[in-house]
Amino acid sequence: MKTSIKVLLLIFACTIQIHAQKIGFLVDDYINERWYTDQKYFTEKVKALGGEVLVEVAYSDTTQQLDLAKKLIGLGAKVLVVIPTDSHQAAKIADLAKKSGVAVVSYDRLILSENIAAYISYDNRKVGRLQAQYALEKMPQGKFILMNGPPSDNNALLFKAGQEEVLAPSIKNGKVQVMANFVMDDWGQLGSYMKLQDFFSKTTERPDAIVVANDELATGVIQALPKEITGKTIVTGQDADLTGIKNIVAGSQSMTVYKPIKPLAEKAAEIAMQLARGSAIKGLTKTNLGTVTVNAILLDPVTVDKSNYMETVIKDGQVKLSDLKTN
Repeated sequence: MKTSIKVLLLIFACTIQIHAQKIGFLVDDYINERWYTDQKYFTEKVKALGGEVLVEVAYSDTTQQLDLAKKLIGLGAKVLVVIPTDSHQAAKIADLAKKSGVAVVSYDRLILSENIAAYISYDNRKVGRLQAQYALEKMPQGKFILMNGPPSDNNALLFKAGQEEVLAPSIKNGKVQVMANFVMDDWGQLGSYMKLQDFFSKTTERPDAIVVANDELATGVIQALPKEITGKTIVTGQDADLTGIKNIVAGSQSMTVYKPIKPLAEKAAEIAMQLARGSAIKGLTKTNLGTVTVNAILLDPVTVDKSNYMETVIKDGQVKLSDLKTN
């Protein structure tokens, strides 16, 4: 009889533990279409590991993201995986979570706080370096424009730093002239379109290369380019989204930096579940990222252009060939 009671208690305890493994997934917004894919892979992996994902979207509102974090903690989330709306302001989420005994995983974008349990992303400074290196290989000298995302996203600062690091010697020796160095308010293509339209309305000079931080901004840039230089001007990007790959195939965009989503999302899911269960996390490295030192996993990004998109982006299922062929 005692043995039966012990077995029942053990089953009951295990059931409670499984039900307690709620993981909060806080998305910034859906302006960038890739976050849908991240959410999908992350949710599938957590479910496969026996957990439950609670998803909330802040729609670029920093105050709302903090409120949503409070909501998820109140709903019993043991771990918050956060795509921060603002790298600085999201530190409040990390502070709140720490006081509540909830672990925070900073996903793809860095939360500028040492109160996070882990940061998982790609090497974002390298992303910027790959963009600038590609532009220089195709256009060793000429007039360049740089276009990056908002400073509220720490990744944007890293992309820009990587680009400028590579371009610095060519700027110094006069081979590269920077016509403009734009920092956008968000990652949307409308802003980049309007910014470049305004730029071209004030000058007859034309760029040889535009080093653009991601595919969304690149799409706006391409739409704003005068017809006579579309396809001739080097345009970089990042994310390898459907529109970006279509632009590359069409010849209007030169390259993108591919950061495979599935391994990133699944690794984040594994880390989140390990934290929820109180298990040790393997593979984290103490990494200094400017103002903070955090436990991080940084994956390697890949340069993709017309020569290798089939064996990278298409092969991995990031973009379906059938979708690529659809207008």
